[in-house]
Amino acid sequence: MALTITQVVAQFGAYYLNQGQNLSRLYSLLRSTTNTESMFTPINTDDTIWRAAKTMFSRVVQPFQKAFTPLAGVEFTPVEIKQFKMKVDAQEYPDELEATWLGFLDGLDADIDRKTWPFVRWYCEVYLIPQIKQDIEHHEIYGGVYVAPVAGTPGAAGTSMDGLRKTINGHVTAGRITPIITGALDVTNPEALVEQFEKFADGIHQDYWDIPMILGTSPAVARAFLRGQERKYGKNTGGGELGNTIHKTNITVQGLTSHRGTSKIWCTPKGNAIVLRKRIQNQSKIMVESIDRLLKFFTDFSMGIGFIIPEIVFTNDQDLG
Repeated sequence: MALTITQVVAQFGAYYLNQGQNLSRLYSLLRSTTNTESMFTPINTDDTIWRAAKTMFSRVVQPFQKAFTPLAGVEFTPVEIKQFKMKVDAQEYPDELEATWLGFLDGLDADIDRKTWPFVRWYCEVYLIPQIKQDIEHHEIYGGVYVAPVAGTPGAAGTSMDGLRKTINGHVTAGRITPIITGALDVTNPEALVEQFEKFADGIHQDYWDIPMILGTSPAVARAFLRGQERKYGKNTGGGELGNTIHKTNITVQGLTSHRGTSKIWCTPKGNAIVLRKRIQNQSKIMVESIDRLLKFFTDFSMGIGFIIPEIVFTNDQDLG
């Protein structure tokens, strides 16, 4: 994608006039919070497919008798979590900025090597590196469905990895996760929404009632839940709001940016949800090459998400498509 400066040229003219403008005059919209990855335990690995096994133990205690009557068994179920390689490629001709109000990005006495121009640092630090995190949050980590790229063509948004929705729904289809019925979440009636969350929490296997878990949901649903909590239960004696913990449970509700627009909710014990990572430091490192007067920017890294034991992922019956 080329630099788009037509509006700047139209407004300020196709020339550079030093009026004290600098990087502080360049403004951008706020970026959203990137918080979904915090739900996962990171594992740094070179494995393209990370493999483990779930063990299930059978009953062993029985009434006494003198005869030997063996009663024991262990069942092993394989688990695979895929890691996907992703990349960033960009190229620009910074000379296009020189005879415009944006010429300060080229530097007043710029070296002939375009890699040394102020534009490069601004482009990497303000645009590319933050955009990597935002793209993963908005398009990949929840709604992503991997699609093999067409040779020579940039891949579409949401095709770099299999995200949470595909992963959870795949386990539902395979019979390894049984959704808890909530129906469509009633965000228009916050008190009713709180009751839906309470019924969901009660539907979790009782073996896990005492284990602290974070329940991921959309920010809009999380906000409605907080309002419903206050309306239903009022204030604590200490004067503070009841908070984002489902009443009389160890489950804390967390709005996740990647979950915007969905009614799916889910939780699992800490450590069961993992994010695989390889060369993850490259998310904040950009290689810059200068070819003639063209600047090329690129980096690559790998990641994937999944669950060690799908059977202890608790989700509702929404957004299963």
